[in-house]
Amino acid sequence: MTRLMTTVMGLGLATGGVFFAQDLIRQAEGARVDARLLHRQMEQTEARHQEWMERLRSYREDLPAEYERQYVFGLAAADTDRHVRLDLSMGQLSLVEDGYVVRVSSVEVGPSLEATADHPAVSIERGIRQIEERVRRGRFEMPAWADPQGEASDKPVKGLYGDRTLVLDDDTVLYSTPKKGPWASDDQVRPGGVEMSFTDMASIFGAVSTGARVYVY
Repeated sequence: MTRLMTTVMGLGLATGGVFFAQDLIRQAEGARVDARLLHRQMEQTEARHQEWMERLRSYREDLPAEYERQYVFGLAAADTDRHVRLDLSMGQLSLVEDGYVVRVSSVEVGPSLEATADHPAVSIERGIRQIEERVRRGRFEMPAWADPQGEASDKPVKGLYGDRTLVLDDDTVLYSTPKKGPWASDDQVRPGGVEMSFTDMASIFGAVSTGARVYVY
């Protein structure tokens, strides 16, 4: 009887040990699953954090430009004299008189060039400008940055900026599509320049005079 009881107790202990071991295994597997889930959640949280930080940096960069754009637009809206508005983001040039927009033209805005040892930066900046020159069928020198090899002639080039050209006081050039030269191609616009059709330029050219304000925003 004693031997039988001992055997039964031994079997009970062994069975309990098996159940205990199985329970430990289940706990360990559960812990591994929880660890993987926690790691995945941490990765997703970090990815969302990086995404929001990138958005925040983008907003910080865009806010000053948007504030400046709205400020210049506000000044233009308050101007009742005849003037020109250049919307860089929309690619539109508007002629305004007595507070009313009388003509809107689609334009192509040229790219910016960074400053180098040979030339300053070339770009169109937001702000209030004035028309400094009105040139009809004029001759213009080829900018040095447009001819890095120095292959062009030093003589002014006729028709470099088309038949009608408006030069602003910061050297921004508004011009009609030229028939020849580096910016005669449909996909080439002068850096620091604004290109439009001859019809649109002729209308703007005939409506404004030297000293007229140009709001760039």
